[in-house]
Amino acid sequence: MDIKEKYNKWLNSKIISKEDIDILKKMNEEEIIESFYSDLEFGTAGIRGIMGLGDSKINKYTIGKVTLGLARFINKHYKDATVVVAYDTRNNSKEFAKITCLVLNYFKIKTYLFDTYTSTPELAFAVKYLKCTNGIVITSSHNAKTYNGYKVYNSLGGQIIEEVKDISNEIKNVNSLDEVKLAKENNKYFNIVEKCVHDAFIKENLKAISNIELLNKYSKEIKVTYSSLHGVGLETAEELLNKFDFNYNIVKEQCTFDGNFPYAKEPNPEYIFNYDLAIKYAKENNSDLIILTDPDADRVGVMYKNKEEYKYINGNLLGIMFANYISLNSKENNNSYMVKSIVTTPMLNKICKEKNIECYEVLTGCKNIAHKKHELKNKKYLFGYEESLGYMFDINIDDKDGFSSMMVILEIMCYCKEKNITMNDYITSIYEKYGYYLEETLSFVYSGIDGKNIINKYMNDLRSDLIIFDENCFKYDYLKEKGENYTNALKYILNDGSTIMIRPSGTEPKIKIYLSVNSNSMDECTKKIEKLKTKINNIFNK
Repeated sequence: MDIKEKYNKWLNSKIISKEDIDILKKMNEEEIIESFYSDLEFGTAGIRGIMGLGDSKINKYTIGKVTLGLARFINKHYKDATVVVAYDTRNNSKEFAKITCLVLNYFKIKTYLFDTYTSTPELAFAVKYLKCTNGIVITSSHNAKTYNGYKVYNSLGGQIIEEVKDISNEIKNVNSLDEVKLAKENNKYFNIVEKCVHDAFIKENLKAISNIELLNKYSKEIKVTYSSLHGVGLETAEELLNKFDFNYNIVKEQCTFDGNFPYAKEPNPEYIFNYDLAIKYAKENNSDLIILTDPDADRVGVMYKNKEEYKYINGNLLGIMFANYISLNSKENNNSYMVKSIVTTPMLNKICKEKNIECYEVLTGCKNIAHKKHELKNKKYLFGYEESLGYMFDINIDDKDGFSSMMVILEIMCYCKEKNITMNDYITSIYEKYGYYLEETLSFVYSGIDGKNIINKYMNDLRSDLIIFDENCFKYDYLKEKGENYTNALKYILNDGSTIMIRPSGTEPKIKIYLSVNSNSMDECTKKIEKLKTKINNIFNK
């Protein structure tokens, strides 16, 4: 079906509102192409895209279509299915969540809807706590305000993996938006999540703490500045901070519920500019730590006070700090393991080897860490993470979780107080033991109708050696991998031991490039990574 046919199909649909028909009719040629050039692709546990009318965008009609396909899949595979649904603070998230429930209810699928903004990790927890068949959260995580998304969980509380292809086929088999039907509101299949779920979620996060005595002893001495980046995290973060009487202040401008993200245009804790306001509040409070969670609170970002300045901890290093601390507190390492993604620092392998802990490597996405955790039931799971600020501890939450991450970094701060060292001393001790590592992630955005073709051409040129980083370097192609680590990614190991990992993003129109270097000092690491960045920018900025 060509673009014009798809556009006309929307104009003639019975379910498109008169207001939306008027908007469609006013579209120019370029807007029509952008809105109808493709269908939203269901992958990476769901859909994500820019909001707007048309098959290519996130709107109440495409949300209905996706849910229709999911409902058909659920009813083919489960009897008496139940689904718990959550939504974040993004524009339209609440409406999309309600539509999701009513489409499922039309198919006699029981739903539980959170009646307020809720974090992604709480949704993941609720799936298992309520013994549901599936979970759905309406969120686009850390993307800009124009985006929204739809993420699906399985009965184990992890994001779907094996089910993606079958659900995608069910969605593709929806021939017309007019097939989407909604149950009446307040029908017998529609339920609201009770507060006991949130209370249990708070208790679960506390289980990530290795030594609660440290928090009881030093929490009143620790000063914290917190920001939710206009997302869902504030209430839960404050509950946890208040349990131990931490001395904290919040970044007021960023702690309002606002889907336009006025004080965090790109609300990702990986972006240093999102800390500017927090640094101001931290200096007023003389805070030891700055903690940010992204809009759906599954990621955490941290800065620590180093003399008179605040220093950012990147995702790789923060994970290493967690892993090192957990290994110090692990009573028995035999038959235990940690998990990292293929783009995460090799430094974790060194820590695991020294501590007699197995280290498994999985594809990007904490869903793959959760899958490995479910697979290795006879071994002791200790910790898993990916470099993009996603951390999973040994608790009953099978997705990355900004709140348990917050509690463990606070515990490490208390540990530093106990040892009479600074956070910087703690970090330096790790480097001195395992070597100096430095990582950086570069992203090159290729949006619009030609974006996918540009990304594919780069990947093909790399595979054909039309783009070469270093003579005689080792190249590993994950498309040649058999089994669970098969993916569209390339890894280069250069002559000096530096690594370059390249992969298209699974959720955004971009190529992501992960650089990792190691040396005997941080100065040498910095020089090496700057040379690599120059080389990469010369290739991908053309």
